[in-house]
Amino acid sequence: MRRRHLIAFALLGGTALAGCSSSTPPEPSASDAVSTDATTCEAFGDVLTITFNADIALGEGRMQQQEHAGWHRLATRVLHRLPTTGDGAVSDAIAALREAAPPIASGAGGAGQVGSDAWNEAFPALMTACEDAGSALASEGFTGG
Repeated sequence: MRRRHLIAFALLGGTALAGCSSSTPPEPSASDAVSTDATTCEAFGDVLTITFNADIALGEGRMQQQEHAGWHRLATRVLHRLPTTGDGAVSDAIAALREAAPPIASGAGGAGQVGSDAWNEAFPALMTACEDAGSALASEGFTGG
């Protein structure tokens, strides 16, 4: 667990700003939002914030595995709802992350694949693509004390 945190910090350059259906959520349509690479990168920060805070809380014993898995399931749904341009390095990197971490519907079990080997292999491409687009990835750490 701590190794994943160290990898995330290294990849982000140490940037950390302080009974249901199991169907897959629909993909956002082009008309849902005007997207740019910068907005995609900024929105991906929500995925990082969810997982970063859940991982820290689990690692510090303030959260149980069941709750942690729920936060990671949420992160997969947020990831799959991110707007993309559908073209270019940022969109390609998001597509790779979506493939690595398929969405898990509310009420379904499992922890998802955020933080898996496939995720960790795909993540650096998004970091580079976002930097090239002028929008560095960032997360907000707000748990703990």
